[in-house]
Amino acid sequence: MGLFSSYFLLKAVRFSSETQNMTSTSGSTLSFKNLSYVVKTKAGSRRLVDDISLNVRAGELLAIMGPSGAGKSTLLDLMSFRKPMLDCGSVFLNDERLTAKTMHKVSSVVEQEDALLGVLTVRESIAYALRLHLPLLPRKQVNERVERVIHAVGLQGCADQRIGTPISRGLSGGQKRRVTAACAVVTFPRILFLDEVTSGLDSTSAREVVSSIRDLAKAEGIIVIATIHQPSLETISQFTNIAFLAAGKLCYFGRVNELDGFFEKWGKPVGRFTNPTDHAMNFLNSDFSSSSDAGGEIKELRQFYLDHWAGSALDSSTTRYYPRLKEEEESPEGTARPLQKLLWNTLVLAERTGLNYARNLLAYGVRAGMYGGMGFMLAVIWVHLGTADSTINDRLSVHFYSVAFLSFMSVAGIPSFLEERSVYLRESKNGLYTTLPYILANTLVNLPFLFACTVIFTLICYWAIGLHHGPEAFFRFVAFLFLSLSIAETQALIVASLLPIFVAALAITAFLNGFWMSVGGYFMKARSLPRFWYYSFHYMDFQKYGFELLTNSDFRGLTFHCNTILNGQCACAYPSSTPETCTVSGQDVLDYLDIGGISYGKWTGILVSIAVIYRIVLYLSLKLRSS
Repeated sequence: MGLFSSYFLLKAVRFSSETQNMTSTSGSTLSFKNLSYVVKTKAGSRRLVDDISLNVRAGELLAIMGPSGAGKSTLLDLMSFRKPMLDCGSVFLNDERLTAKTMHKVSSVVEQEDALLGVLTVRESIAYALRLHLPLLPRKQVNERVERVIHAVGLQGCADQRIGTPISRGLSGGQKRRVTAACAVVTFPRILFLDEVTSGLDSTSAREVVSSIRDLAKAEGIIVIATIHQPSLETISQFTNIAFLAAGKLCYFGRVNELDGFFEKWGKPVGRFTNPTDHAMNFLNSDFSSSSDAGGEIKELRQFYLDHWAGSALDSSTTRYYPRLKEEEESPEGTARPLQKLLWNTLVLAERTGLNYARNLLAYGVRAGMYGGMGFMLAVIWVHLGTADSTINDRLSVHFYSVAFLSFMSVAGIPSFLEERSVYLRESKNGLYTTLPYILANTLVNLPFLFACTVIFTLICYWAIGLHHGPEAFFRFVAFLFLSLSIAETQALIVASLLPIFVAALAITAFLNGFWMSVGGYFMKARSLPRFWYYSFHYMDFQKYGFELLTNSDFRGLTFHCNTILNGQCACAYPSSTPETCTVSGQDVLDYLDIGGISYGKWTGILVSIAVIYRIVLYLSLKLRSS
């Protein structure tokens, strides 16, 4: 197995621009020196992590334990450079100082929550993670590597089972945890950070998850650092080293199998049927202590560790010396490789997103049904409007309804995007890809699905209502409506990316759509709007341009007959340029509404510009959240 894993590791180093300049994983030592983290409070400042130094070797597993508020997750964030450490802190890999950029290249983080696409199978989820990280790895080697990891983490029995969605049940909690860990391990990380990897699991599942990770770490020389709560004796025995924290301070660091000896030397031995970690937590947790000196035992334990144990624990993990990397070797090879990876990631993400949308009813299946239902409603209510002047306002209502209410229904895409967003944040923070390929892939796949929904709506209602005849007018209607809906879709995604709470994102998006309806010029004529709204948001309103394009496309070339006779003369619903014919032209209606002189090309260009600007804002909002 060692030769097999070494073969793939060499392949990964060969094909991955991120890891090609790193030294061999075998014998590597990761050293953390004087890590500290301070936050400001009303009372001044508080140290959440206080001067912690640790060493971990390749193939070893370090468990970080402590009571709630001890600083475990903060320490893990400092180690992985997800939080800025104080200037005194430093991280070394084989005597080479790491920065946030280099750490992200060689590490992967498994967070507490399992961010996975529910419609993908276990095998697909792991394979996509590897394909995104190693673009040039041949498909055969991808499949072999994925199968090896699946067997290593014990997922072969459910490899072709889907993760699970709110509609269809999938994997258990323990299996999802293993899939998340597998997605991180399969990318050949040199360092693996695990935040509460056993949280919510029963003791058997927790043992299996940690055991699987231990086997892979030993086989491939991965450095594993994990925060953990209440491990069983079988689970904690899978770890090599353990570190206990209390109030941000290091109270013990050493081998797991030396815990009994440490407490016996301290004079407080572990009981015969007691888990050593539970015994340690009895002294570290002062929340329920009735003593006036609640932190006395913590101070005593820490002082004993510093006086009698700390030196030998650190000496046993002394960092070996390795030559420094040359600066020219760390520099990018050129623009070709990043562009190649950008293209590859875009294509792989587009493939995965298309698969997700095709399988996930919450993505576009429900929306297609909604748009079809609204099209049917228009077809049976606004049926055969005809060309009487009394139907002019009804036609205007159809165009407003098509733009405004279909834009409002863009909120239906928020749930599936929130799932995608969670996966994006996990993968982008682990360096699998950047924001740009995600946005490009989302756009490439999103637009065809949205276009199909637009066509479904239009086919159902256009001819039934009796809008402007002819294929040219029909295709204009589809194109103008599609442009408006694509902007509304992006608007909903922007809100959801900044406010990833479904109810809140739904409320804000609904408010924005209602606001655009109000200043668009339909409920209140544009000329009657207060000057501030008219000269500002009225001209930013994508619904205004969509409504005016649909209205012009339908009304130009139509003639409406006036059926009302007053004092022996025709009385048309709108002023007519030819009253003697007892008709009012569509152009007369457009001129009365002050939208008769618009240019299809210019208004379409404005909509395209707004769509591009919204996509740029979406890119920036996702970039902001993932940085």
